[in-house]
Amino acid sequence: MWPELFTIPFVDFPLRAFGLLVATGFLIGVSVGSKLAAKHGSDLKNDPEKFADVSWWILIGVILGARLAFVFVNIDHYIENPGAILKIWEGGLVMYGGLIGAIALGLVKANMLGMPKWQTLDYGLTAGFLGQAIGRLGCLAVGDDFGAPTDVPWAISFPDPLPAGSAFPSELATVPVHPTQLYMSAKALSLFFLGKWLLNNKKFHGQVSAVLLMAYAVLRYIIEFFRFDMVARGGIYKPGHSPIDVSAHWQELGIANEAGQISDVGKYRELLMAGADNMAPQLLMSTSQMVGIAMFCLGAILFWILRSKPSLRLSK
Repeated sequence: MWPELFTIPFVDFPLRAFGLLVATGFLIGVSVGSKLAAKHGSDLKNDPEKFADVSWWILIGVILGARLAFVFVNIDHYIENPGAILKIWEGGLVMYGGLIGAIALGLVKANMLGMPKWQTLDYGLTAGFLGQAIGRLGCLAVGDDFGAPTDVPWAISFPDPLPAGSAFPSELATVPVHPTQLYMSAKALSLFFLGKWLLNNKKFHGQVSAVLLMAYAVLRYIIEFFRFDMVARGGIYKPGHSPIDVSAHWQELGIANEAGQISDVGKYRELLMAGADNMAPQLLMSTSQMVGIAMFCLGAILFWILRSKPSLRLSK
């Protein structure tokens, strides 16, 4: 991992890998989106760069939506620490919120420019997933959205001590975990290629968007099973396995202090890797999985509604 690339001289400001990769993903997404607009945007044949105007609204929607969703999931923490709400460079983005925000503001701007919304969303969402595939590498660089302990051959581990700016929990350093950041990057990349194929084979405008929403929901739902940041994600916890229950269990084992924080890191890692029970909170269903179910249903409803509209059908 490499959270901070270097410190900018004179201003003593660290350039973080997360921000750089998110920005790179955005710029590449805009570039590819403009090319897709030239090919698949019937209203933009002579002005594909018009898509770039929409992209800035999409960027605002991604950041605003993703951060608001994270704050909502962790509302108790931010009520006590309101000043931390704006510290997005420390991690803490829920990409479901970013996806919803990007779609909402992107459609608003497209409508302001007189662009056909479903046609625009089809190629815009496709390009957006390419940008997300690159941006998700930033999560790996800072150790955010980390996976569960595992012994699979492709497991990764983070160093001890952790570098400055890391979002990875220190008690899990050196523990092999699922590279869920790479899973999510691969998910987004596969959705980009699926979208490209659908753009060339769709029967009606909006078909690509509806299918991508459903596919995103399914893939994200599956990846959630391999993640280990249960407290940050929130959701419905298994009986007896809530954060409070687990902290109490740690205290009984003598590996946590009165505040419920791990005090004997070595013993905790040993018990965790041995598969001891109640070493971490367990979710019946995460917030992201609940949102995923709703998004899948929304995509299916959109597919059914848009397919029935004669004005959106393509004659081939």
